[in-house]
Amino acid sequence: MRPMIRVVTALALAFFSALTSARAADADTEFDAFLARWRAAVAANDVDAVVAMTRLPFLFEGRDHAREGVAREVVPALLTVEVRHCLRTAAPLREDDRYVLSCAPYQFHLGRVDGEWRWVEFAADGEG
Repeated sequence: MRPMIRVVTALALAFFSALTSARAADADTEFDAFLARWRAAVAANDVDAVVAMTRLPFLFEGRDHAREGVAREVVPALLTVEVRHCLRTAAPLREDDRYVLSCAPYQFHLGRVDGEWRWVEFAADGEG
């Protein structure tokens, strides 16, 4: 009987491992699609598209900004020509449940909000 328990346990572990890997692959595929859309919007300086892919409200300069504030203040301040150019090819680094793109002088954090990928925050790049 014990060998049968080992076989069942091994099969169960293999099944759950495969299921977890499939979910991770799906999440990566969804992120890759989001990143391609976000990069295209950033590169084209399509403010409306960038805002549509941003978690709102967005904290900037100590205040929460709604859609209009992000479009008018946040995007022009953070997504300069140099930063937009860098973001086209910056390698996304996984940090827990987020990805981070570093383009001096900022880091751009992309994460899930209600099941959808979004630009969720930025930080000063300590290495920039």
